[in-house]
Amino acid sequence: MGMDFDDLDELLDDFVSDLRQTNKSKGTIDTYRRDIGYFRRFLVQNDLPTTTAALTRQHIGAYIEDTLTRPNQRTGRPITPEFADRQYRSLQQLCKFLVREEILDVDPFLKMNRPTVPEKPIPVPPIDALRKLLAVCEGSGFEARRDSAIIRLFADAGPRIGELAPLDVDAVDFTENTVLVLGKGRRPRTLPFSDKTRTSLRRYLRARASHPFTVHENPALWLGLRGRMTASGIQQMIERRADEAGIEHIHPHQFRHFFAHNWLANGGQEQDLMMLAGWRSRQMIGRYGASVADERARAAHRRARLGDQL
Repeated sequence: MGMDFDDLDELLDDFVSDLRQTNKSKGTIDTYRRDIGYFRRFLVQNDLPTTTAALTRQHIGAYIEDTLTRPNQRTGRPITPEFADRQYRSLQQLCKFLVREEILDVDPFLKMNRPTVPEKPIPVPPIDALRKLLAVCEGSGFEARRDSAIIRLFADAGPRIGELAPLDVDAVDFTENTVLVLGKGRRPRTLPFSDKTRTSLRRYLRARASHPFTVHENPALWLGLRGRMTASGIQQMIERRADEAGIEHIHPHQFRHFFAHNWLANGGQEQDLMMLAGWRSRQMIGRYGASVADERARAAHRRARLGDQL
């Protein structure tokens, strides 16, 4: 059976190959592959072509509209605008690649509008909730020490879960009290951590030394029942610990918001925060910790004591 070089499946393989050549992360590649798969399924379900003929403004627009209006098959709830926006961006990147390869003459996204995503401030976990979370991780067992180290590193250094999960042991430097992570765009950056986090990491590594998977010289920093912990496994651990602590569920990304909010609340410089968080746009500063920005503003006013200077 011959290859149909015009079919989306074949084009997707070429696109993925290009992404690997430009050193895109596995997570990014998996997201593009999954999203373009959703689009192809939509085409099949609606008896539309699954070739480059489908990559028109009309067909892509119909898919985005369908995504914004149909309910989630699993939950029955409306699909979020954030999900529709991700579909838009994934297909946009595919089309840019096809234009570069001269497979498409014109980029269909040139005259399209991106879905509007309403700003929804992400709640910053209160420090009392994090203390309760750490309290249920107390103990000398392997899981207790591992979970405590993960939570402390999340809150103390503010990495993304996609940066924390793949860490190897040699990424941690106890001479400088830093951890080397690989951020978006495969850009490395060094995150400092405090003494309590250092102590927690050292305790975990001592417990890790007797873990069955270390016999095979597994380089993974975070070990679970089957070897390296995945991002999903870490998220499930945090949800389980939140249940044990009797607090609202915490998404791993909320630790990043906690980190950013507390950095700014304690007088940290915005430029330094951008470096530590791996941001290139100052817009991210306003987005992170936005739900408690008024709290920081009131605290800054109290410190300034403007009226007392009159």
